[in-house]
Amino acid sequence: MKIELFKLIQETGSSIDDGEKLYQLLYPELKKGSSVDLDFGGVKQMFTPFLNSSFGRLLDHFEKETLMEKINLCHIDEAHLRRVNEFIDRKEQVNTDAAAREMMQDMFEEDDLYESGQ
Repeated sequence: MKIELFKLIQETGSSIDDGEKLYQLLYPELKKGSSVDLDFGGVKQMFTPFLNSSFGRLLDHFEKETLMEKINLCHIDEAHLRRVNEFIDRKEQVNTDAAAREMMQDMFEEDDLYESGQ
């Protein structure tokens, strides 16, 4: 499948709604295990709300490696590529930190239950 981002968001991906449109196209393809060519030709700017509601939401369902393997970023300039990669790295780190905090919280709660049962 090929997605021409310009047709979806015009020159600027700025809103949550723009990101949601992209997410709705990418998610089913990735869930099937299909690859997607994402063409950035003509896109001038991308903002965090757009990235959050597209790539950020995808990272809630797929590993970073899956996204990097299955989404082929076409006609993307260096600045956009850097922005997407940095966003994905930050989001992955936040997800990892949250999972670690949750695991530690569960361990502390189990210890409290064990100690209160003695």
